[in-house]
Amino acid sequence: MSIRTNIRTTAQLACALVFLGTILRAQSLISDIKAERDPAKRSEKALSIADECFSSAHQFYDKGQINKGDAELENMMTALKECVVSLDTVHKAKYYKKAEMNVADLQRRLSGLLDDLSLQERGWAEYTSRKLDEVHDKILDGVMRK
Repeated sequence: MSIRTNIRTTAQLACALVFLGTILRAQSLISDIKAERDPAKRSEKALSIADECFSSAHQFYDKGQINKGDAELENMMTALKECVVSLDTVHKAKYYKKAEMNVADLQRRLSGLLDDLSLQERGWAEYTSRKLDEVHDKILDGVMRK
């Protein structure tokens, strides 16, 4: 019984450390984005970080590290939300257009990733795909308003 208890405790500790690392990485990403004072550059930086997060997520999924891949997709969405906030501040169509093209590319890449994942591994990635569609729609709304 003590071996099972040790294994269970070790597994719980490992999960807690992964969760804590994810939270700290997300906070670090947000602070990196918000450190940029110019909203136009902030939106571009957020797009760049979102792209990096997606690439990391894809690598984690390829290695079978589903939880880490899911965490990187969440970081990608955090960066994209900051991008949308920055775009609302900028009010310039050219930045909305660039963001729309980048998000459309992320949608295509995420669709390809979903095709590669088994049904059991898709949960968070499918949820992220729906959220990415919402972000894309918000950016398109911004382009149409300008």
